[in-house]
Amino acid sequence: MLYPKYRNRKTGKFKKLIIVGFAFIIVCVIFCEKQIDEFKPVYVQNQAHKLSAEAVCMAVDSTLENLKYNYDDICKIMYSSDGNVKSIETDSVKINAFKSEITKSAQNLLGEISDASVDIPLGVFTGITILSNIGPGICVGFNMTGSFTAEIVSTFENAGINQTVHHIRLIVTSKIITTSLDYSGDIIYTTDFEIAQTVIVGTVPDYYKGSTDIY
Repeated sequence: MLYPKYRNRKTGKFKKLIIVGFAFIIVCVIFCEKQIDEFKPVYVQNQAHKLSAEAVCMAVDSTLENLKYNYDDICKIMYSSDGNVKSIETDSVKINAFKSEITKSAQNLLGEISDASVDIPLGVFTGITILSNIGPGICVGFNMTGSFTAEIVSTFENAGINQTVHHIRLIVTSKIITTSLDYSGDIIYTTDFEIAQTVIVGTVPDYYKGSTDIY
């Protein structure tokens, strides 16, 4: 049987423990909130860059697979009677269709993942490098939107005696806007893909050598 005085003393200790526990939780929450504010921009930007880059790669892969363009579909090399390169003609209709399809596909894929999230490991709050990826992750949600532009770049590279490599590259520029509860930021980056190339045998006019043509 507990005496009233002892019982009150025990109840008082229990209440103190509860108060200390709540105070500890509040301090941890405030600490984590401040740490999240510090690390959130980096983690959100990295995740947004990763997701948007994946969207661009998927858009390029699917467009190449659907259109099935090769070098001869985009460019036509015209030779003179002596076997030298007279001109290189490009199909502007197909080039524009390719660029349009890429941008629309990337935009649609980004729209499907507009609501995203990233986990920030609890260990990163310690400031110790070896602990930065240890511990449960704190989920931070954010929204993504943005735009894409595509251009076709044609370059010529000397490949030896009487040989020139003609590269046709796709350059996609992405402008991604990320927003969360208390953070917003912009990410601009460029991704380069080679979509076709061929080796031209014969003398190429000097104005092509080392040049870069943009469509």
